[in-house]
Amino acid sequence: MKEGKINTMIISKAQEEQARQQFQEDMKNVDDTDVEYASKKGQAKLDKLGDNPPGAIAKIWGDLKLMISLIIDYSKGNYTDAPWSTIAAATGAVIYFVSPIDIIPDVIPVIGYLDDAIVIKLALDFSGDDLKKYAAWKKHN
Repeated sequence: MKEGKINTMIISKAQEEQARQQFQEDMKNVDDTDVEYASKKGQAKLDKLGDNPPGAIAKIWGDLKLMISLIIDYSKGNYTDAPWSTIAAATGAVIYFVSPIDIIPDVIPVIGYLDDAIVIKLALDFSGDDLKKYAAWKKHN
């Protein structure tokens, strides 16, 4: 997992805080249906973007892909060693990422994915150690 700082200077502190609060609320309310939804929609969005991630999330693209892979493996029952809090954080971030309605709509050039990047980074910070364990497991399976 890469450590990186997201450049949020383009969006307001209020927008950044709104994104943070939305992520925390989403994370608290995650259930198994959300995990299934995030696994399918997350992979579909990765497929749609291909190898051309939006600039705001380019630095964390590999980590985002790993997080979605974790959710997919968890939802299929292939990997169950991650605590629910990690699954909930990853799921909450992916749901935010795939949602067409968020703080800054993704269609806005340059800044559209900044709020998504903030939320993804929050989830990565929250679940970093568990993602490293998953990455090691994935490498051997």
